[in-house]
Amino acid sequence: MTNHLFTVAGSATVHLDDLANQLRAQIDALPPDVPQLKAMRLDGQTGVQEYLVVVRGHENAHIHPDGDLIISILDGGGHVQLSSNQVEMSAGSIIVVPKGVCHAYYNLAKHDSVILATFSPVNTTADCPIQASDPPIAS
Repeated sequence: MTNHLFTVAGSATVHLDDLANQLRAQIDALPPDVPQLKAMRLDGQTGVQEYLVVVRGHENAHIHPDGDLIISILDGGGHVQLSSNQVEMSAGSIIVVPKGVCHAYYNLAKHDSVILATFSPVNTTADCPIQASDPPIAS
């Protein structure tokens, strides 16, 4: 990962590379039968939450019923599964997942994917199934 920095005006700058390495070490300690991802909440502002997420493998399908999610790929790549649609993602890609849309990120890189996840207004989750028979999400 290159030198990624994160700052909320008035707060100290955070070196995301260092935080990503801490999350990788936590993933290394996980048993192989659990989802291989870890997240750390970053400084935020009222109504918005930002997380640094490291994904090795994939996450379980879920929704955020109360807010939109913006996924920014900092390193790695893969795809976001949206019901029966699949959106390819590489470093530098950004996708907006509206509230209530079932989704899951799949890392396909040889190394971990590092993601900046921004939730507006809040981060709540609920499980959901992703089935091939679901109708496509309108673009």
